[in-house]
Amino acid sequence: MKEKTLNKTALIIILICSYCNAQTSDFIVTTSKDTIYVDKINLTDFEVKTKKAGKKKNYNFDLINSYYLSNEKKYYERILLEKKELKDIDKYDFRRNENLYLEEYKNRIKYKFIERLTVGKVKLFSEVLIEPAVGSPNQPSFIAAQKNEIYYISIYDSKLELIKTSGKLKLTKDIYELFKVYLNGDDEISKKLDQLLLLNPKADKEQIINLVNEYNSRIDSNK
Repeated sequence: MKEKTLNKTALIIILICSYCNAQTSDFIVTTSKDTIYVDKINLTDFEVKTKKAGKKKNYNFDLINSYYLSNEKKYYERILLEKKELKDIDKYDFRRNENLYLEEYKNRIKYKFIERLTVGKVKLFSEVLIEPAVGSPNQPSFIAAQKNEIYYISIYDSKLELIKTSGKLKLTKDIYELFKVYLNGDDEISKKLDQLLLLNPKADKEQIINLVNEYNSRIDSNK
């Protein structure tokens, strides 16, 4: 399979311009910085499964940094999960022992991939979590399945920090204070951040992403 080094400019265009139709192929980016274009990508808990020209090839998560889905126009990056220490087994804890294999299985999952919204020093991420339905549809207490979008921020490969939101990403006062810390050292960006805070209605996800990408671009050009 032909491997190519991903052009940095092309990656920036793909990440910033999510609406761009120029990129029509799925691809994966390996830990050795090679980009491999494929026809289809699927994931298990441990492998990235690809298909190209009818041929299948699977990659362990340890070998893949990120991947791009052209039909979604979304870029996903690998995130290291915090390892949880399993509690000592109590032979009288029958309920836990019955499901111990699930606990051990989940503990073997080392990584997950979540959508990356920006490119550069400051990274914004978005993760969609599905809360399962509770009860039976015929019962008054039934609660339908819900989809929640969660946002994170980090600098380069630092640990992700949760952005506390109540649904959609908006520039509230608390989130403004958080971004003041991450978007520091650039007076022009600080001024624009202040201006966004004054908007009514509040600055939305797209405006926040654009500001972070502008900050990253200015930081990169000043190196």
